[in-house]
Amino acid sequence: MSAITKLSQSMAIVAALTSVADFAGAALLAPGGVVGLAGTTVAVAPELAGTVQDDPLRPFEIRDAGDNLLLSGNFQDRVSRSDDLETLVFSPRLRDTVSTIGAAPIEIIAMTITGYGGYTTDVEFRTDGLGDVGPNLASRSADGEGLRFQYTTSPIVAPAESYFNSILTNATAFAPIGTATIHARIGSTGPVFSTTLQGINVPVPEPTSSVLVLGALGLAAAVRRR
Repeated sequence: MSAITKLSQSMAIVAALTSVADFAGAALLAPGGVVGLAGTTVAVAPELAGTVQDDPLRPFEIRDAGDNLLLSGNFQDRVSRSDDLETLVFSPRLRDTVSTIGAAPIEIIAMTITGYGGYTTDVEFRTDGLGDVGPNLASRSADGEGLRFQYTTSPIVAPAESYFNSILTNATAFAPIGTATIHARIGSTGPVFSTTLQGINVPVPEPTSSVLVLGALGLAAAVRRR
């Protein structure tokens, strides 16, 4: 495929994402931006419907300064390919939350994911799927790398779970090379503790033809060695 064709496709995808933001009530989040979130559904935003590409659970624990366990759960790291746009939708959510017996109430107040630099991000949360609580705000770092979902209006308190957050991108490939940091607070005014997970699914560039050729040659060599 020529560079001109690839550029044309990229421009078409960006235009489609902008159209989605205009007509489906979605929030196109630019680097340095902040947007309010209200939730959406596939009926309102059909471009979010697609085929799941990966859906691992990544366990997490949040501990205090004395290494006492406060909260545990799973980070669901879903990636789907949009049926309409053929680009990727990243849908992280927090589930299976359990507070330590006897611990003060623990509130999950934010989730930050890094690895989105250079990609268009159209964000909302899905109210037509699993979960109980959605974020009220989303923000993006100035360099575009980090996305932060804030649960300040309705914190996640175990055993509650978050809705799927939907991050519609112009990416067509992904890899588990990002990070996710989960922030939790003791009570409504107490200290905040966090934990960071490695190996989170995020967008990556499509392999170039030369990389694909080298990969194929390497595979052929490995087969011959057997």
